[in-house]
Amino acid sequence: MPHSQHDEDVAATTAGLDTPVTLVTDLLEKPSLDDRDYRVIRLDNELEALLVHDPETDKASAALDVNVGNFSDESDIPGMAHAVEHLLFMGTKKFPIENEYGQYLSSHAGSSNAYTGPTSTNYFFDVAAKPDNDQDPSDSNPSPLREALDRFAQFFIDPLFLPSTLDRELKAVDSENKKNLQNDTWRLHQLEKSLSNPNHPFCHFSTGNFEVLKTLPEARGLNVRDKFIEFHAKHYSANRMRLVVLGQEPLDVLQKWVVELFSPIVNKKLPPNRWPGEVPFRESDLGLQCFAKPVMDSRELNLYFPFIDEEFLYASQPSIYISHLIGHEGPGSIMSYIKSKGWANGLSAGAYPVCPGTPGIFDVQVRLTEEGLKNYPEIVKIFFQYITLLRESPPQEWIFQEQKGMADVDFKFKQKTPASRFTSRISSVMQKPLPREWLLSGHNRLRTFEPTQIEKALATIRPDNFRMVIVSRNYPGNWDQKEKWYGTEYRHEKIPEDLMEQIRKAASLSPANRLDALHLPHKNQFIPNQLEVEKKDVTEPALCPRVLRNDGSARTWWKKDDTFWVPRANVIVSLKTPLIYVSAENNVKARLFTDLVRDALEEYSYDAELAGLQYN
Repeated sequence: MPHSQHDEDVAATTAGLDTPVTLVTDLLEKPSLDDRDYRVIRLDNELEALLVHDPETDKASAALDVNVGNFSDESDIPGMAHAVEHLLFMGTKKFPIENEYGQYLSSHAGSSNAYTGPTSTNYFFDVAAKPDNDQDPSDSNPSPLREALDRFAQFFIDPLFLPSTLDRELKAVDSENKKNLQNDTWRLHQLEKSLSNPNHPFCHFSTGNFEVLKTLPEARGLNVRDKFIEFHAKHYSANRMRLVVLGQEPLDVLQKWVVELFSPIVNKKLPPNRWPGEVPFRESDLGLQCFAKPVMDSRELNLYFPFIDEEFLYASQPSIYISHLIGHEGPGSIMSYIKSKGWANGLSAGAYPVCPGTPGIFDVQVRLTEEGLKNYPEIVKIFFQYITLLRESPPQEWIFQEQKGMADVDFKFKQKTPASRFTSRISSVMQKPLPREWLLSGHNRLRTFEPTQIEKALATIRPDNFRMVIVSRNYPGNWDQKEKWYGTEYRHEKIPEDLMEQIRKAASLSPANRLDALHLPHKNQFIPNQLEVEKKDVTEPALCPRVLRNDGSARTWWKKDDTFWVPRANVIVSLKTPLIYVSAENNVKARLFTDLVRDALEEYSYDAELAGLQYN
């Protein structure tokens, strides 16, 4: 378990302010190379903030995540949350000049952005970490972060929603939508949503466009600016906000600024957004197949399963165990078998959360060859044979321990991410019900082996609980419908009963009648068990590599990591020959040779990749 949380009421360090602040924790689990200091506090208005002191950063940053997104859009004005996100940048009562925030950031080597998700809207920026005089920042000698935070906080205190900016920002939203219209990822995801339960917000068109945000509402007599102001007033509350501030300033200084600038945000005491009761895929939405025509010449088989709710299973994350086995590419795996048949080029699997209060969805995606497209029913049957094998084999603790061990190693030696990427991601993580000590490590580590939860999750992956999508530009060729928002051509129908009967039969085969080629993976011999580095005191780190060998056969250099002392190695082997470039034919042959070698080694190298080894 993590360090025990401790909530202490402490006086704010802000001079002249007696606003109470709750210290939530300053004991965050962090990577061994992390030289940052952390503190989680809760303001009197219930806004929670993570303060980060990074003495080495060249960029300061802040991000604020609000627990409202496109799932809260009104059904007749899709894209409201996204439009509000755009309009908040366009002036506030304290800083009324349009785009003054952006101008301030750009004049101090900064930038900003935001995104709207299903249940959150995330705003973030970065700016120069040092004051203009290039001295160490302090309360009396602040970096540009202080003024940037002042402008940023006003988004959530008193935005103007300037009428003069309305059309332009809605056209910007429209442009975002238009750039995605020919993107198959967006098109196929929206098709999945459009064919889901209309009573669950998963079905929403999330981006919005000018027509649905301006033209149609105004034709119904609505003042859309008033609707956006109403949305902000209804959903934006301090107790739904999570803030991360990162800078060179000491934690006490960052805390003072946060208390001073963000305490005025009104706490409307809104409950956390949750969507219980309805599910994205009802019983009537299952047992269906959808043939979808993509823009690009791609072929895919997608299987979707209503899954368990993992919101509070952050210590065990059972879907990771299951997706590891289904998506495995080594001997005995689904991918190994269907690739040997020439049916697939890739397979991935995993669960994704829909929203708090709603079970997730488990998605299996197979990238098909032309032969695989012809044989997609066989692939589905092979998949269910493998699922039955997993169901009959009790969850294996050694498999969990392998995953846990590698996750621990990855986290322990994780390198810093850029400031704004870090603040944006962690402010989003703060909306999760994680122990606050685990904000950095929570979903990156596995802690508890819970076989019962794995079995419960695996029980959802069955023939009577799925729908499938077959993606191809050529098959079957008679798409008879178009998706409303992106225009994707598709055909939607019940899976034929004879195919369903074959799938049920495949799922009920006894071990003696299943494919011999399918079995659990073997233990991974590449997982490291010795990670200690013989660290020595170094007066001056070596600047250049040292030549170990230099003769007619080979030239070898070596450079020791005497700066970070991380148990990682990079090996670069370069074979030089002029023959490759003698002719175009030789060049093509060399490329084909490397592709064939990579393909031949894929099954063997998969374990190495799981263990963190990468090669090219």
